[in-house]
Amino acid sequence: MNGLISSITLFILTFSSVSWALHLRLPDRAYQGDLIVGKVEPKGTVFLKGKEQPVSDRGYFIIGVPRIQKTDLLISAIIGKNKVSKIVRILAYKWKIQRIDGLPKRLVNPPPEALIRIKNDNQMVRKIRQSAIHPAPLFLKDGFIPPLEGTITGVYGSQRILNGQPRSPHRGVDFVAAKGTPVVSPANGIVRLVAKDMYLMGNTLMIDHGLGLMSIFIHLDSISAGQGDRVQQGEIVARVGQTGRATGPHLHWGISVGSISIDPVRLLSKENLIPHPDPREAEN
Repeated sequence: MNGLISSITLFILTFSSVSWALHLRLPDRAYQGDLIVGKVEPKGTVFLKGKEQPVSDRGYFIIGVPRIQKTDLLISAIIGKNKVSKIVRILAYKWKIQRIDGLPKRLVNPPPEALIRIKNDNQMVRKIRQSAIHPAPLFLKDGFIPPLEGTITGVYGSQRILNGQPRSPHRGVDFVAAKGTPVVSPANGIVRLVAKDMYLMGNTLMIDHGLGLMSIFIHLDSISAGQGDRVQQGEIVARVGQTGRATGPHLHWGISVGSISIDPVRLLSKENLIPHPDPREAEN
């Protein structure tokens, strides 16, 4: 009898341990352009579409929802030989149309010799986004603040029409501000790129906030932060300018998770940076 009780007890403990280890915290739904912050037990491995996602020592991970995402996301976590999956429902977002006129023709339709330069600029940014990943979520403790106090004139995801020609959707937000206005780091991070005179982006700065979450600031007048510097939230890192493809002084701030651009404005609400509540914690 004692042996039977011991066996039952062992089974219950084992089952409980597996359930605990496989717990995966995710929101039930998200919009196009959202940042999904999830949590799994430490040492868990997370996959999206068969690709492994960076996970911090404490089990945090992030996923960017593309602007064009139309299907739900299936996210899986594995610990040892055990696996659990959850579906995050993706909701459509109504995007705006933004018209920008008065741009120099060479910036709307670059000459052939400029296309090589643009390609090289884009490859540089893409390489940083894919390779420079700090293993911890530096942004979780203090969240995000705006990089400057100004009026937003261009929103994320809007269909852009430049001089009457449809172009790719806007991948960030634009703040109108006077030339020389200080730009601060919106969250703690590490400077990964300081680039001067890119053809379309002008003077460009990229900051790694951890787990693949990256800020990019373009059209800058000057950059005071150095490559490799660790910067704190609120620290001045650059000044507003009108370099690259710009009709006037302003700041473009973009946020990406790997190669996926998401809406920076939604990160200004700290609630969007908290993993979905764990039912076990609610019971305690």
